[in-house]
Amino acid sequence: MAALLVSSSLHKRLVYDEYDNLSYGYRLLTKGPGVAPEGQRMPVLVFNARGCADTGCDLEKLNASEGSRLLVRAASMVFALGLAVLLWRWAGRLFGAGGGLAALWLAVFDPTLLAHGKQVTSDVAVAFFTAAAVAAYSRRREGGAAWALVACAAATAAAILSKFSGLLVVPILGTLALVDLARRLRAGERPRAHHVGRAIAAAGAFALLVVLLVNAAYLFRGSFRPAGDYAWKSEAFRRHVTGDVPVPLPRVFVQGLDYSSYLQENPERARGYNYVLGELNRDGRWYAFLLMVLLKTPLAVFGLVLLGARSPAAAGTTALLAVPFTLVILFFSLCVDPQLGIRYVLPALPFLTLAAARGAADRRGHRRWLVPLLLGWQAVSTISYHPHFIPYFNELIGRRVNAYRFLADSNLDWEDHAYYVAAFQRRHPEMRITLDPPAPRPGWVLVGANDLVGIFDPERYRWLREGYSPVGHVAYSHLLFFVPEPAAGPAPPR
Repeated sequence: MAALLVSSSLHKRLVYDEYDNLSYGYRLLTKGPGVAPEGQRMPVLVFNARGCADTGCDLEKLNASEGSRLLVRAASMVFALGLAVLLWRWAGRLFGAGGGLAALWLAVFDPTLLAHGKQVTSDVAVAFFTAAAVAAYSRRREGGAAWALVACAAATAAAILSKFSGLLVVPILGTLALVDLARRLRAGERPRAHHVGRAIAAAGAFALLVVLLVNAAYLFRGSFRPAGDYAWKSEAFRRHVTGDVPVPLPRVFVQGLDYSSYLQENPERARGYNYVLGELNRDGRWYAFLLMVLLKTPLAVFGLVLLGARSPAAAGTTALLAVPFTLVILFFSLCVDPQLGIRYVLPALPFLTLAAARGAADRRGHRRWLVPLLLGWQAVSTISYHPHFIPYFNELIGRRVNAYRFLADSNLDWEDHAYYVAAFQRRHPEMRITLDPPAPRPGWVLVGANDLVGIFDPERYRWLREGYSPVGHVAYSHLLFFVPEPAAGPAPPR
């Protein structure tokens, strides 16, 4: 997996959010946690910034050196590798050694984990800590010692410090606790007073430890500041977070939450349009993230999940996997308007992997040959996109050049492919390719998918996407068109 992460990172300069994330991590590293958040960036990015601290994280120097880029991306790769190991160990405990190895295989060849496990973002970090928190809860539920509660709280705090969506870990754990309580009540158990007291004490200790760790990460700067002292940007915070009530969280963290709410209220700020099934929108579609999971997960994984639904497992296992996946998908589908990529719901995907590992662990009857076939299919489907895992789509889209008809943005076009575009142009000098033309023109035209569909400017390439169909691609995310002269015939053979 490390080899896949490194090799798919080569020849790709820092793009989109990567340098902004790195810049914030560097300022946090050098100026302390009181530095202005500048958006939704979080303390975990300091680990990426350590890779370039000696050079001041200068963009030109980073883009000029392959080794320097690998150093700043190394932290993200470590989180991806750590998540694979965590799933291996956890699945081994849930489903036996075979299930553990299957989970490791599925993680190693997970195209979304490979795609974002090399980016300077906190997407994989929050997925790792979310899975770790639920795994620790599972150990605690099984009768684990106090360390399991501490580990659960630490992982929850780390998820929150990785990305604001890490806050979802709290309702996930609460829902799991309620489901476990309902299961015990149905089984005829009746809670005794001392059990209830211990549960309340554990929940209180968990909450206090999480709040303490989040504040400690920011060195308690601005903690317990009265709500009335903040100049809120979002209407929601101005309306509901008022008065002299102290906010038990660091100032910078609270300002970041407020800014997230502001962006939700003002979709035209700091981002382009959502793009789903050929349609641009700003208010989101309830089915967008479900569609992303459906199209960007290897089909073999769904086959294994179906097998797992009919495989034996300990009581409560189905809820343990279904609740986190469902809550993350529901939250982003119904409550979040920016629907820019599957990376938003990355914390849900480890639980899909575990559900597939459950199916792979049961080798009875025809499954002896079916499970290896599905695991092999998953690996081949993923590797066939190497070294470009971000634009991975499964076989449901048909020809790979069709991907832009379904989704775009960080689902498809979120890497620097200048090296590959230049290589393609060198191989085909006879085509005289025009890259990203500012106006309609005849001949061979190569355009990035995000520009083509109009993520940032819907009108710029309307003439191209509505008048012509791509005849090829470069790195899956740049579409190649032949625009004939007036009255000219079809595209000449390549």
